[in-house]
Parts: sequence; structure tokens; C-alpha cells
Amino acid sequence: MGPDVERARALLDGAAAVAVVSHERADGDAVGSMLGLALSLRRRGQRAVPVLAGGLAPRFGFLPAAAEVEPHVPAATDLLVAVDCADLARTALPAEELRRPAGINIDHHPTNTRFAHVNLVDPQAASTSQILFRLSGPLGLTVDPDVATNYLAGLVSDTIGFRTPNVTPDVLRLAADLEGRSGRLAQVYEHLLHRRSFAAARYWGAGLGRLERRDGVIWARLTLEDRLASGYSGSDDADLVNLLGTIEGADVCLVFIEQTGGQVKVSWRSRNGLDVSRLAQAFGGGGHEPAAGATIPGAMDEVVEQVVEATVRALREPGLA
Repeated sequence: MGPDVERARALLDGAAAVAVVSHERADGDAVGSMLGLALSLRRRGQRAVPVLAGGLAPRFGFLPAAAEVEPHVPAATDLLVAVDCADLARTALPAEELRRPAGINIDHHPTNTRFAHVNLVDPQAASTSQILFRLSGPLGLTVDPDVATNYLAGLVSDTIGFRTPNVTPDVLRLAADLEGRSGRLAQVYEHLLHRRSFAAARYWGAGLGRLERRDGVIWARLTLEDRLASGYSGSDDADLVNLLGTIEGADVCLVFIEQTGGQVKVSWRSRNGLDVSRLAQAFGGGGHEPAAGATIPGAMDEVVEQVVEATVRALREPGLA
């Protein structure tokens, strides 16, 4: 057990009340890691609260402890643990709730800023939930069926059903171990990768109606009007970007999602080895080599032109990405 893991265990052992936080608009790995760790801490008698600004997307409602997510850090918290969060600002929690620096930061984003007292960051991991499961023994944490289900959700989500290049034999063995404890892989797969609401399907239709391509880059736009017309309640792309990744000839896929306040959220997916996290960083975002995102101020047409041009240029001259 390395010194950072020892320090993390000492912080956890000494905490009576823990808040486990993650980034806003949380994806499956953020949610699964947050819920799994909170449950694991509770199993050993600690008060542990999962905290997410803006709440949880409905599609994660099947996960154990999903109904117990709080929108704010409780006042009595004596340890803040951030999971799957490259920068504490990405929690979007009020500044007064983050006055106490994060004690522990557990993440796999290569863009992580190491903002906590103890940083357990492994960019080679396929998901943050993989790191948590691997460290459960050294940290003195139990992984029961409910915890395993959440960690499995994180792994399935971030690997898009074990389809990303970082899925190694070790990752598959770890998934088998989690499934042996959980027994809910089919349920996780169904909810996170297969099932879509009628509203989400209509939302996809609006984006697919505006599909464009240029030199190996395929993109779609989703507007605020699309969201209202379809009845989709989220502020994301409902995973449309992963559908675009199945289109033949798509080296890089992009979805542009109009946000309130004159901003556009951009999601990148790469299939040819281009590190799109570097592109996202150039626009103030971050992520991983094959999957990244950024929220960019500006009108939709302007943002689309800037981002598509930069992405096409990076494909032509990878050294510029």
C-alpha cells in the first residue's frame, strides 16, 4: 500500500461524516463511483452522503442509493471526497460549500488538477469505479452487491459496454469479479446503453435531421427548441454522440448542445486514436483521449465553425491537437 493510499485510509478512518461529490451533469461513472463509495462507507458505520449539484438524471434511478442523492454538502461534513472529477469547480457546488478543501480526490481523467490533500489519480484506468474497486481492500471498504452494481455501472458506462481501446484483459477480469458480486450486468447494460425514453428518441431525431460531415468529422446540433419540442428534460445529448460513433467513415464525432446563457456544450468521440482531450482543453474543457467535452460561450453557428475547423485540422496534422 503506497503512502497516498495510506493517507487516504487515515482520512477515511478518522471521518465521522463524509460527503462524496462528483461533477455536474454526471455520467454513469461519476454516479456509480459516488453512490458505490457512499454505500461502502455506510457499510462500516459512517455517515456518508452522495452529493450532486442539479440532481441525478432519471436513467440512473435504478441504481442502489440513487434516491438518496443530496443537492448540497451537509453542514456537519468533516471530510469531502471527490470522485471522477478532474477539477473541484466542475462540481458546480456553491463556493461556501467548498470552503473546506477536498480531502481525497479519486479520478482517472488525465486532465485532473490534483486539487485535494490526497490525490489517487490513475489516467490508465478505464473508469474511476475501477480504481475504487481496486482500492477497496487497502482502504478497508466492503464491496457488497449494491456497491458492486454501482461500480459495474461506472465501468460499463465509461467503456460504452467494453468497447473503448482501454478495455484490457484486466478490465474484463475486474468486470467479471464485480458481476460475480452483483449479478446485475444485464440490468445495468439495459438501463445505461439500450433503454431510451420516447422523448430522448425524438430529441435524437432532431439532431440526426441536421447531420453533417467534413473530412472524417461527423457532427450534429441540438438546440434548446429541440429539447422543448421533444420533451427531453436533460441538458445533455442523451448519448447521441455514441450513436454517431457507429457511422461508417466517422473518425471523430461531435455533438453540439445549446445551453442557456449563450453557451454550447460540445462532446467529442474519437475512433482513430486522435487525442480529443487536447482539443477539449484548448476550448476550456477536458476528458480522455477517445472522449472529451467542453462548454464554450458563443452562438451555435460560431462554436460549430470553430470546433469543426480545429478538429478537422487536428485530424490532418495530429501534432497540432
